[in-house]
Amino acid sequence: MLGLAESRDIPDEEVMKNFQNGDSKAFNTLLDRYGSRILFFIMKKLSMPKPQAEDLLQEIFIKVIEKRNSYDSNKKFSTWLYTVANNRCIDHLRVESNKTTSSLDKEILHSTNGTTHMELIKSRDRNPDEKTYDREIKVYLNKALNDLKDNLKEVFLLREIEGLSLNEISDITGTPLNTVKTRLRTAYINLRLYFIENGYICDEHDLGSVK
Repeated sequence: MLGLAESRDIPDEEVMKNFQNGDSKAFNTLLDRYGSRILFFIMKKLSMPKPQAEDLLQEIFIKVIEKRNSYDSNKKFSTWLYTVANNRCIDHLRVESNKTTSSLDKEILHSTNGTTHMELIKSRDRNPDEKTYDREIKVYLNKALNDLKDNLKEVFLLREIEGLSLNEISDITGTPLNTVKTRLRTAYINLRLYFIENGYICDEHDLGSVK
């Protein structure tokens, strides 16, 4: 147990450096830490079902192996990894014309009392009527996200689902910071309009803010 705790305390950057130096166990540590997160990102960005996304996930981590020596350990590992993942997704979009809808497991839309819908959905105290409402919200949000342009969906997912900073998103997508802010703001506006039109939020209610 002590060894496991110590392993978790090692920064990603140091783990990756160990992998660069030939420690194969370090790669498994990185896969354990980021595999599910990158898989979720692929599924949402590409509107792809899990089995296909898992194939891309494997390709992405093969890229990590192939490109390991290009990583600069003085820079944040997660930014580098998401850049690799995002570039592979972009390559996929270039050759694929059809996208498959998948359900959304996380969202940031706020209820009228300021609590996020995700927090409400996770609550064990929800009654049957509220749980039905939660499921409806997830369906509508999924539809709204799939209607967004790819570049808007991309920044929204990286910001609100993965919790990355605007600077990290700029690095990952190779997009100027101001453009990232504009795209994120546009994504918020489009999502808000979608929910207003469907009667789930009132006209003056905001989905999010870009600082």
